[in-house]
Amino acid sequence: MKLGIMDQIKDPALLNAWEAMLDLQTRLLGPGEVDWLRAKGFGRGGRGVIEPGSGDGHYGSYLAQCFPDLRIHGLEANGNLIARFDAARAPSNYSIDLCTVGSDPLPVKLSGAFDQCFLRFVLQHVSDPVDLLRAVHDALPPGGRLYIIEEDHFYFAAGPAWAPYDKATSAWSRVYQAGGSDGSVGRKLPGLVTEAGFEVTDYDIVLRNNVEMGNDFLDLFCQASRVLHHTSPELLPVTELHSIHQGFQADRDSHLARFVATYPQILLSATKS
Repeated sequence: MKLGIMDQIKDPALLNAWEAMLDLQTRLLGPGEVDWLRAKGFGRGGRGVIEPGSGDGHYGSYLAQCFPDLRIHGLEANGNLIARFDAARAPSNYSIDLCTVGSDPLPVKLSGAFDQCFLRFVLQHVSDPVDLLRAVHDALPPGGRLYIIEEDHFYFAAGPAWAPYDKATSAWSRVYQAGGSDGSVGRKLPGLVTEAGFEVTDYDIVLRNNVEMGNDFLDLFCQASRVLHHTSPELLPVTELHSIHQGFQADRDSHLARFVATYPQILLSATKS
C-alpha cells in the first residue's frame, strides 16, 4: 500500500514542515472537530479508539487530552514519524505502534481493546482506501463506529479571484496529483465506506473560510505551501512559494473586506452493522 506524498518521508526539512502544519491544523481546526465528535457520540462506550495514520502523535495526543477517560491507540506506517513522537510528554491514555493498517495485522495487544476508529486526513494519501476501511471494518465489533475528517479540493473557491490563494490551491492539487494523493477523496467518502461494509450515519461539508478564521486562514495556507514546496520543489519552486507568501502578507490587513475563500472539511461518521 502506497501513502501518496506521505510515503516514506524522511527528509528533516519536510518532517519539520509537516510538524508545523499539523500543529497549526490542530490549533485552528481541533476545537470545532472535537465539538463535532462529541455531538456524534465519539468515545461513548469507553472501549477505546484506534487512530490509523497517527503521524507523530500530535493530533492523537490532543484528542486524548480532550477525552481523558478514553484510551486512544495510534497506528502509523512511517517509522520516521513515530521517531518524532515524545511518549514522555504524551497523555497517559495515548500511544503509537508501527502498523500499516490494511496491509499489516493489528498489534495483538489491541484485540478487544477498541470499538471505534478515527481517521483524520489519512484516506487522501492511501492508494487503496477501501482496503484500509475493510481492515478497520473487520477489526471493529458489531455496532463499532467510524469517524473520518477529510478535505476536498473541489470546494476550494475564492470570490473575487484572489491571486495568492489561487496559486496556493493550484499547487496543492498539482503536488497531490503527481505524488499519488487524492484531493477529491472527500466527495468519495460515502461510497468508500459503504463499499467497505459500513452504514453512513452522518456526512457534512464544512466550508471554513477566511472571514471566520481571519489571518489564521492565511497562516494555514502559507504553511501548507511550505509542505508542498519541500515535498515537490520542482512543482512548487521557491520563487512561487515566495510569491504566495508575499501575496498573503500584502493582504493580511485587508482580505476580510475584499475576498471570501474556503478551506473545505468533510466530516463523516458511520457504523458497522
